[in-house]
Amino acid sequence: MNMHKKTLAEIADHYVKRYHVQKPVIEPVIAPDTGIIIVIPCFNEPALIRTLESLWMCEPAHCTVEVIIVINSGVNAGKSIRKQNSITFKQAKEWIKGHSKLTLRFNIICANEMPKKYAGVGLARKIGMDEALLRFGNIEKNGTIVCLDADCTVEKNYLRSIEREFEENDAKAAGLYFEHDIENEKDQHLIRGITNYELHLRYYVQALKYSGYPFAYHTIGSSMAVKADVYALSGGMNKRKAGEDFYFLHKVIPLGNFIEINSTCVYTSPRMSDRVPFGTGKAMLDWVRNEMQIYYTYNFETFKDLRKLIMSISELSSCDKKSKYEACVKQLPCSLESFLKQENFYDKLSEIINNSASPQTFRKRFFYWLDGFSVLKFIHFARDNFHNQIPVKEACKSLLDDLDVEFSDRTSEKEMLNIFRGIDRYG
Repeated sequence: MNMHKKTLAEIADHYVKRYHVQKPVIEPVIAPDTGIIIVIPCFNEPALIRTLESLWMCEPAHCTVEVIIVINSGVNAGKSIRKQNSITFKQAKEWIKGHSKLTLRFNIICANEMPKKYAGVGLARKIGMDEALLRFGNIEKNGTIVCLDADCTVEKNYLRSIEREFEENDAKAAGLYFEHDIENEKDQHLIRGITNYELHLRYYVQALKYSGYPFAYHTIGSSMAVKADVYALSGGMNKRKAGEDFYFLHKVIPLGNFIEINSTCVYTSPRMSDRVPFGTGKAMLDWVRNEMQIYYTYNFETFKDLRKLIMSISELSSCDKKSKYEACVKQLPCSLESFLKQENFYDKLSEIINNSASPQTFRKRFFYWLDGFSVLKFIHFARDNFHNQIPVKEACKSLLDDLDVEFSDRTSEKEMLNIFRGIDRYG
């Protein structure tokens, strides 16, 4: 019996009906050979042209590439924000007039009346990514939807790398290698702050990998990409005002065929911002305002504890009786024993065991429970109750010691960051 495989147009149509997506707003017809659409949310952004110039300077992909700029603000936005958005719109329109070519096309969506409840980067990304999905549906092309931010620049091979890596790896989604643009920053205190913050981000992912966690990837909104069908089938982008990237990618990563594109680089801004309650901008704002000298991160002991839980998966899979489960959990560190009790994990474990016909199925279901949200929840639980935060440089040294990576006591923060960048990019 032949099962009908849905076309992208059918998938997009189902997505539109299920999630009540607005009708397309971009008028120019999409080129039939379009393979990549880049979505750039733009809020109160004076430097958008720098990002567009960076894309313009890229080596062209073999397919046509579209860029969708979503200039956005909420209904409650102040006059200064609306004024800047208006200036940005006019500048972008003028720039596009002189920078249009068949293989790289630019479009603008104005979303300046977003509802107060949802106004933010999540909804802005969603508007652009939904539009990209519908445009790909129009040409029955399962293209790649790429996310970038309006304060980033990219390496010249950015377009070709995305095109090649998705084709060669049959990828469903990807994270792109990134670096904060430290070299062009002049404020020395801010340079030290962003160095420490990027160290924190890279330490977190590498410490998760050390623990054996299979979904240990960076979740950076300005450096992620997804196939159009996967975007639709996973429910699309969420409307969160912050953390939208983390929540979206942790829906997509467990689907498999998630890759890291390390052959190019997105250069993200180290600037301060109060737009969202966490992330780079907020971290740098706190660093400067509070005149911080030390950046703290999660204690390495937390990841050692997590490693013991992951190493006990085989034993947990045979805990069909509560007595076996209790004996197994007592062998785990106190942080995990307390956390699992708080989460009523025995009930969940019983459900996983009863619905697993093989060790592979058990492992898959176990990590659907221990997803990115649950891992972060445990790490915060351990931080608040068992393992105090420590300076990021100290945490990095502990991890490097366990990985047998050479460094000296005199290794500077910048040198330490270069070590971690190398690990992330080259392994």
